[in-house]
Amino acid sequence: MIKAFKKNALPFILGGFLAFSGTAFAADPVNVKFAAGPTGTTWYAYAGSLRTEMLEGLPQGSTVDILGTPMAIANTKLLAAKRSDIGLIFPPVASWAVQGFGPFDKKIDNVLGLVGGLDQYYQRITVQKDSPITSIAEIKEKKLAVRIGTGPQGSLNEYISKLILEANGLTYEDIEAFGGSVSKSSLSILQDQFGDKQIDMIIGITTEGHPNTAQLSIAPGQRFLSLSDDAVKFLEKYGFARATMPANMFEDQSEPVEGVGFSTSLYANASVSEEDAYQITKAVMERRENLQRSFGSMKGWTAEGSAAETNLGTPLHPGAKKYYKEAGLLK
Repeated sequence: MIKAFKKNALPFILGGFLAFSGTAFAADPVNVKFAAGPTGTTWYAYAGSLRTEMLEGLPQGSTVDILGTPMAIANTKLLAAKRSDIGLIFPPVASWAVQGFGPFDKKIDNVLGLVGGLDQYYQRITVQKDSPITSIAEIKEKKLAVRIGTGPQGSLNEYISKLILEANGLTYEDIEAFGGSVSKSSLSILQDQFGDKQIDMIIGITTEGHPNTAQLSIAPGQRFLSLSDDAVKFLEKYGFARATMPANMFEDQSEPVEGVGFSTSLYANASVSEEDAYQITKAVMERRENLQRSFGSMKGWTAEGSAAETNLGTPLHPGAKKYYKEAGLLK
């Protein structure tokens, strides 16, 4: 009887020990705050899908809390201040932070890359479909009273608007002196103002499938303006790359749009542990194809590009570097 008990109990005891060991050595949950973008934007949609895919791959009990923010510049500052753990940023903006350049009055060294090159963005300059304006340079030449709409302070929409005007020898003060105005608002408000013809032009950024840009192409209708070669060269000094937005990306956009481009990338603050950064990077990269099926704008995202310095503008987080080495994407 005792022998029978020992014989039957041994597998039970071993099984219990192994189960306990599996639990004891399981990775700890990852709990992060995710700086995304304003609700209704592509970035907010990205964050929702990234959260879903992360939670599929992260240890049980993990949480990813999405924060609505004014986007890239604000996200960089939130990460630097440790008010968020991970966030979406554009590489030129991340590079400015490292240098203490542009909107950053001091160098930031605690924002590190996780996953780069998620998509492809372009500058966006649109006017009413029936507008006589053919270029930004024309505003200065003819001292046109143009009502310009752009994103809120702290967004790249707003900062690139300022840079595009500067590339054409203009400032916000010049626009107002000509009798025009500059409205810094959310994209939903700008969409309403454009539709009601309360503004004549929107300057900012866009990507394929961008909901706000797509809607304005349908109603009331818009026309895209290209940047001049001199303006592109000016913006290249700020880390943007020359790029052409393909024709037919949006309804009634029959011509390509010349200008600059950049990608969206995912970052973490340096206080995120190596293990957590590793787990986040792994969860995103192993579900990259799921994300690409959800967003046409991500079709050019590659595994190799995810670790590329040009798609980050900052050093990689040690946890991300560990994943890329394991995956054979880094030496």
